[in-house]
Amino acid sequence: MNAGLGGDGAERGRANREASGWAILLQEEPEDQAMRAQFSAWLDANPVHGAAWAETQRISHVIRTAPPAPADRWRRKKSIILPFVGKGRGHGVGIAALAVAACFAIVAGPGLLIDLRADVSTGTGEIQQVHLADGSTMLVAPQSAVAFDVSKGGQREVRLLKGRAWFEVAPDPDRPFQVAAADTTTTVLGTGFEVSRIDDRRASVTVKHGHVRVSCNDRPSLTEALMAGDALSLRCDDASAARSSIDPTQIAAWTDSQIVVSDRPVMEVIDALKPWHSGVILTFGEGFAKRRVTGVYDAHQPVPALQAISKAQDLRVRNLTPWITVISAE
Repeated sequence: MNAGLGGDGAERGRANREASGWAILLQEEPEDQAMRAQFSAWLDANPVHGAAWAETQRISHVIRTAPPAPADRWRRKKSIILPFVGKGRGHGVGIAALAVAACFAIVAGPGLLIDLRADVSTGTGEIQQVHLADGSTMLVAPQSAVAFDVSKGGQREVRLLKGRAWFEVAPDPDRPFQVAAADTTTTVLGTGFEVSRIDDRRASVTVKHGHVRVSCNDRPSLTEALMAGDALSLRCDDASAARSSIDPTQIAAWTDSQIVVSDRPVMEVIDALKPWHSGVILTFGEGFAKRRVTGVYDAHQPVPALQAISKAQDLRVRNLTPWITVISAE
């Protein structure tokens, strides 16, 4: 679906999400001129936005114009009632089509076939523990996927295809343990650490105990050594690296179903809650960058967590359906 949209995978995915959010908001508020002005500015800001908007409209049109299933087919299926939140303007069918288009545009993309390549993949709110043949243990976070090659006498390599994972590595000086994510490779002998694949080009690594070495696959000279309490966000194509320190007790708090943050951007916290939420969370607006969050949130209760964050940060939240939430920041 995304062929020809331009931009990298992360940029296209973000544009798809924003286009879907705009489609729903404009359908809900057709007479809001300020919103239409904001939409026009968004549309003109990047060619990728225009391509994403056209694709969202195309999908919506297909859904609206699709013929109903023959009666002898749909009568055998259970009825599903979606209690949409509307203003009684007669846009129910339009909102329904846009809602489905939103979900399709978000899900269908470069990552659609990732799970087919994975040895382990997880769903919403699911954590899976994996015991590898070499004695190492891996915890795979919600909505994540990994593939691995760990065998006796062979290499010890895990590929993080999406999301994040925690590793407790069995020591073996003769066979370093490697985790590949985006364009980076993390090499260890024996330690506890977390790797997150942020997008197609960037990964982050945090170390709870022991030490690791993080390097760029195409730039071996770009290498960072990390010790306990170190965190690194690395993008190899432009050689950008950001190091920071973190309390080791807060690393991989998601393994205990918690989201623990200290003075972090609000978008980072919302993104951390998304894999725990069964619906779709769309964000738009220019005001997210200046808002930062400190707190501890129950990952298994993402809706109350989002409500608390939105109230504290003066964000506007709209639950357009039971499974589509739009958060905006002015």
